[in-house]
Amino acid sequence: MGPQPDVSIVYRSMRAQERLLLQAHAITILTETSLRFTGLRTTQKLLTRFMKNVPPPAPEATIVLLDTYSSIFNRMKTAASRKGRCLSQSLAMRFMLGRKGISTDLRIGICQEHGKMEAHAWLEKDGKPVNDHPSMIEGYMTLPLEKVNVNTRLFA
Repeated sequence: MGPQPDVSIVYRSMRAQERLLLQAHAITILTETSLRFTGLRTTQKLLTRFMKNVPPPAPEATIVLLDTYSSIFNRMKTAASRKGRCLSQSLAMRFMLGRKGISTDLRIGICQEHGKMEAHAWLEKDGKPVNDHPSMIEGYMTLPLEKVNVNTRLFA
């Protein structure tokens, strides 16, 4: 039989993931509240105000952090109460990654599905989606952010 993993390390890692999930939920709820009462531009300004000015991590660490945060936010998406929250989740994830020195670009797109206009928000890093699979966003036409007047009821 091979060496046994140190249970305390596994336990600490699980607790860290749960803390991160709790933080992501809290920041998403606060972001969603701000979006409803103040709009996208003001919410982005508020989030930027609370970001730390830290240097970007090494490329290997960036990949690990992107994967970790994507996993956390994907866990949130599977909860029924979090469906249709792509804008607030994308802004929250952008904020959390920014505090680690990782810059991402917010994208908002629209499409017409079943005769109904729908909007979706996601993050990109170096032109690649961070919090969505490329197949999820391929049908959306990306809008220039400076022209977006957000109606949160449109978001899928």
